[in-house]
Amino acid sequence: MKIKLKSDVYNISKRVKEIDYGYYVVYDTSKSKFEIHCSTQVGTSYCLTLPYSCLDERALNYIHKTKSTNIDRILDKIDNDNKQLESAEKTSAQSAVCELMEEQLRS
Repeated sequence: MKIKLKSDVYNISKRVKEIDYGYYVVYDTSKSKFEIHCSTQVGTSYCLTLPYSCLDERALNYIHKTKSTNIDRILDKIDNDNKQLESAEKTSAQSAVCELMEEQLRS
């Protein structure tokens, strides 16, 4: 069951409206997770699931960080992280090949 929150201890359900007036907080009882929805979004209202078990200041920071207006920055970060991962994997593979070659040359 999903419950739309109208109030909470830290007023997060009201403060999300400062980020986007269409935002509202929903608690999914079956998953024990907080979700952010947007009433002005076309199609579905679902935006994101918060990775925290309680509703506090971290939620607002997370919403700001993942807001769609930051899409270019988010995609750049994903690309950079992927490049670093690929580079690390390549270096690891090259090291493994070198070790195998050295082993073969010794025997």
